[in-house]
Order: sequence, then structure tokens, then C-alpha cells
Amino acid sequence: MKHFSFTLPGRAAYVAATALLLNACAPAQDTPTPTAGLDLSHYLAVGDTYTAGVSAGGLTRASQQYSFPNLLAQQFQGISAGAAFTQPLLEAGSGTGYLNFVDFIASGLARTTRVAGQAFRGNLIITPGTCGTPDTTRLLARAATASALPQNLGIPGITLAQLEIVGLGNEVNAKPGTPFNPYFERLLPAADSRTYLQAVTDAAATATFFTYFQGLDDLMPYVRSGGQCGANAAALPSITVMRNNARKVLDRLTAKGQPGVIIRLPALTSLPFLRAGQGLGLQARLQASFGDTARIYIEDPIGLRGAQPITNGDYVLATAIARIGRPTPVVVNGATLMLPYGRDSRNPVRDADVLDNSEELSRIAGVMSSYNNELDRLASTIYKLPILTPSASTSTLDSEVLLFNQVAGIISVAGVQYSSEVVRGNFFSLDYYTLTPRGNGLLANTIIAALNRAYRTKIPAIDVNKLPATAQ
Repeated sequence: MKHFSFTLPGRAAYVAATALLLNACAPAQDTPTPTAGLDLSHYLAVGDTYTAGVSAGGLTRASQQYSFPNLLAQQFQGISAGAAFTQPLLEAGSGTGYLNFVDFIASGLARTTRVAGQAFRGNLIITPGTCGTPDTTRLLARAATASALPQNLGIPGITLAQLEIVGLGNEVNAKPGTPFNPYFERLLPAADSRTYLQAVTDAAATATFFTYFQGLDDLMPYVRSGGQCGANAAALPSITVMRNNARKVLDRLTAKGQPGVIIRLPALTSLPFLRAGQGLGLQARLQASFGDTARIYIEDPIGLRGAQPITNGDYVLATAIARIGRPTPVVVNGATLMLPYGRDSRNPVRDADVLDNSEELSRIAGVMSSYNNELDRLASTIYKLPILTPSASTSTLDSEVLLFNQVAGIISVAGVQYSSEVVRGNFFSLDYYTLTPRGNGLLANTIIAALNRAYRTKIPAIDVNKLPATAQ
């Protein structure tokens, strides 16, 4: 069984490998001579929001075309005769809508407007009481590939906990209180009740290569809610369920000895949804903007103490940053006062607007760490994937070390800078979570560089600077 393994320990090793990667992205590069050390003729991509191609808060035909699997597949076609890649493309003018950039506010946050989605079918479904997930659902036009599963099985919003739910993609379940995913529904024929695991099993039967990048959509509802889901079904995800169900998917993907890339999840704090609101950095920006020395105060997450000064281990959610400092009514000693939100100890940032380091962040980080460790264990112990770097202890593509943590600083690709700042940073899109076309290009190039090293192939890198800065 021949699979792919890639990891690098720390920044020093990263610099050596990334130098080759970034040079390969330069516009003046000589195109590598394609050589096929892999059968990439039928590539299957499995995952959630990132794999599907969501960008700037929405899924559109353009964002699908710039998904990292589609960009990868375009490069694969140059070295594998007859290689093709099907996606469940939306029709032009349809989709969920997306965010459009307006300007920057004083805190450095990008101000956006929402461009409405078009060409929905069916009625609007409202599900009250959701936590960190959409409270409305609209059916989208069924994909042209619905008669045969597409090779991009990225499903926005799907969680590993939903892997074996019968009817998750059946329109009959499009009602409040019933598990249903409209993105999965549009991939299937009408009235199809197969589970997502069954769909993966069916698609994997003809696959010759795969990528697996799944799990962030299990974690993000907790993050978006500021850890306040409580007893709601979208509460802290089960480590056991995530680990067990990841193995079920990977067992199917590797059942016939197919080579593939298993991608570890990046640290949540490398995403601008959290990073933009990192405690002391946000506090300093607001002090400079307001011309004062006021601190940011947050609620005690367990309610035992009053307001407490923010630390650099606490993260105000990107969705709440614009409200920090705005006067809001607060009752103090029986009198209603207008106090700046979060910048007065009597009006601290609500716990739902922040992930604190002492409780909430440590919990969700623990889930992610356990999940990533299980991916490493599966890759090395169960699937016997080779370790590319002798000093490394993992057999997975470490997206944090190889890409996300580097972009959290600043990297340069052929003179163009990439960072974690939305808009100016070129990497993350306006929802402070998903990637731009260029960000997806860098992720694809990270995979390509790893494949070239592991298999001694010469898959051409993508000139990411020629990709658009936004998918719309």
C-alpha cells in the first residue's frame, strides 16, 4: 500500500521546504517536466467547508472553481493522462450569496455588506435555537452531477457526528429539528437517503488518489458561539465521535490501497476569526484609535468573579470587534448608564463574544489536539504511511506548520506578501475563516510540494499571484 506522508518539525525545516515551494510559484519559473509517479486519473476530495470552496461567507460557482481540490486537479491533469475532476457546480447566478468589502473601521476590522443569494428553490426553513450554525436553510438547485457522485465531496457545514445520519441529504427532512444539509442534498438524486459515509464509500470505489481535510466544521460552531452552546446539540464536539468517524471515512478511502494526503487541522488561533481579536493586540489598537489607555474587560466565564482585564490568551470574536467601545445601556446601582461596551469594567465583553483562555479555548483546543493526534496515529500505525522526515513523529500533512502558522506572520511569494489580515493579506477571505482563491492556491501548492518530494514527481506549482484576490 503506497500512501503519502509529510511533516516538518518547526520553522527551520519549514523555511528550507517553503523556499522551494515559493520559488516554484514565481511567475518566471520554468515549467517542471511532468512525470507520473502517481495515478491521479481519478482524484477524490473529502471534507467540509474548505474542501467545498466556500469563500467570503458563501458558496458560489466562482468560489467552487477556486477550491483547493479543483486547483489541485488542474495541475494533476498535466501529469496523468485522462485525468478529470467533477464538481457539483452551482449555476451562474445561484448560490448562497457572499460578503462584499466596503472599508476598514477604526479597530482594523473590514466592514462588509451581504450580497444576497439567488435562484433558491423551495421554501425558507427556519430553525430557532441554533448555536454557532445557520438558523435558516434554503434548498439550492440540484447539481448536474446528481445522477453520479462528483469527485469533490466537500460539504459545507457537515460534521463527523453526522456521518451516518440516514436522510441527511433527503429533502423530506428539510424541516425544523431534523438533521438536514442542503449542500449534501443537491449532490444526490431526489429522495436519496444514503448517508455521507455511504456516499464516500461509493465514490472511493473508483478513486485512485484522495485528500482528506475534515473536522473544522465540527469545531467552529463552538468557536462562533463563544463557547456558549450549553446543552445545545452544537455544543463542544465529542472527541470520541470525531476520532471514530474519521477512521470510518479513512478506512473507505484507503480500502483499495489508494494513495492520498491526510491533512491535520490548523490551530484555531491561526484563523483571523480569533486572531484578529487577540486580547492585548486588540486592546492596543483600540487605545490608539480612541486616544486613551482604557483596558478591555471580559466576563468571568464561570461567573465566580466580576469583570476581569483581557489577557493575550483571550480572543474577542471577529463578529464582536466592531461593537467594542460602543456605548450600550447598563444598569448600575439602579441607574441606567451608557457605557462603552468592553472598555469599562461595569460593561464587560459578554462571554458569548469571547473565547477565554482559562476555560473555553483550552477545551476546544483539547478536542482539536486529540483529533489531530488520532489522524497521526491512524496514518502511521493503521495505514502504515511512511514518515517523510526522520525527525518527525507524524505521517500527515501538517497544515499548521507548513502554511497557516507561517501566514499568521508574513510570507512573500514572488514579491507579493501574504498574511492573516483579511483583504490586505491575500490569504483569508472576508468571513475571517475561509480562504481566498490565492489562499486556496497556496494550500494546493503545499500539497503539490509534498507530493513532489514524497513521490519524486514533478507536478507543476500554481502561480498563485495570477489568481484573483477574491472569488466574486
